[in-house]
Amino acid sequence: MLPSAIVLLTARPDDGPARLGITVTRKFGNAVERNRAKRLFREVFRRASALLPSGVDFVVIPKASVAGTLSLARLQDEWTRAAGLFGARADSLRRALANAAATPQTGSPRGSPR
Repeated sequence: MLPSAIVLLTARPDDGPARLGITVTRKFGNAVERNRAKRLFREVFRRASALLPSGVDFVVIPKASVAGTLSLARLQDEWTRAAGLFGARADSLRRALANAAATPQTGSPRGSPR
């Protein structure tokens, strides 16, 4: 979705504010570079919170290929452009979550051996 990161989304049953998780592996760089990437993504997420759908968890995995070139302005631009995609994907995930909750679970009756 983003040139600088892989973004995973998952819907939650509640309608709370969007949450962020960041995973940066050692392939990205040393501790200073990894922490800088996390700070930048947290700040972009904070600034873009009004554009992001509620009831969704985001997991961001920065790409190692952009380790030395990350900037706040570039990330802000990427997230602003991707906000529409995030919203569409969140709607799709919410529908799937609602369908899964509405589908009756089949299984063995109580008391019968499996």
